[in-house]
Amino acid sequence: MSNALALDSRLLASVEDLPLMAQTVVEGFLDGLHRSPFLGYSTEFASYRQYVQGDNLRHLDWKVWARTDALYVKQFEDDTNYRAQIYLDTSASMDFGAGAAHKFSYGRLLAAALAHLMILQRDAPGLVLFGPDSRQALPCAASRNQAMELFAALARAQAGGKTIIGQDLFGIVQAVVRRGLSVVISDFFTTDDSGFELLRQLHAHRQETLVFHLLSPEELELPETGEWILEDSETGEERIVHLDEVRSGYRERLNAFCDRVKTECQGYEFDYVRLSTGEPLDQALMNYLERRSHL
Repeated sequence: MSNALALDSRLLASVEDLPLMAQTVVEGFLDGLHRSPFLGYSTEFASYRQYVQGDNLRHLDWKVWARTDALYVKQFEDDTNYRAQIYLDTSASMDFGAGAAHKFSYGRLLAAALAHLMILQRDAPGLVLFGPDSRQALPCAASRNQAMELFAALARAQAGGKTIIGQDLFGIVQAVVRRGLSVVISDFFTTDDSGFELLRQLHAHRQETLVFHLLSPEELELPETGEWILEDSETGEERIVHLDEVRSGYRERLNAFCDRVKTECQGYEFDYVRLSTGEPLDQALMNYLERRSHL
């Protein structure tokens, strides 16, 4: 990766220009890849034909070549208006973390970077903000102005209030009549199982879904030692705890919780990615895309 693109996450966090940040992240993780595994979402396989000089080598089927010693090209039905809904959690539990590791800032930048990548591929991203009040912030579109409107909507978004995933959000999902891609960005901290109901709804509406499960470094590994006052960011409830006494039990409960989210996603054949917001976003996405390219 070039030095110009390998920006420290603290520098990204200090930049107020969200489009520039998104572009930097996208260029950063694509710089080291031969292709993006997101390519192909916007097309559907139709048939094979024999390779002729000048065809795009990316469409060669190497498995067919290995069996037959003949070169065949995959043909696709072009769909330049592929719809991709990005669901971003705006509840108060996302308003946690320091600096570049702040969960909502990280999630907002992730949404912007993915939208930027989708627009580069001529797809049609849209944005849904869910939390206390769920709303379609921006419908899916492939217009030239979509990128700036989406970045502006993300820049205005704030995290706060209880995670209440209800019929307003499910109504948005149910209104999607065309099969497409859904990207869910959330910490999945809810007082009930409504986060899992969202996954069930997306599956019922035949959406190919990617789940980015965000957790801060402090949530993954309790900080320091001693007696702390912990406050529930959504209810305001406070509890005094001695971290050394609860650390083991906390790890078990957190691992069980993450395993449940992952198991639910796997049951629906969704792609599940747990991200620590302490990891630079471009590197985190590169790791994910490289892993997906080998599936």
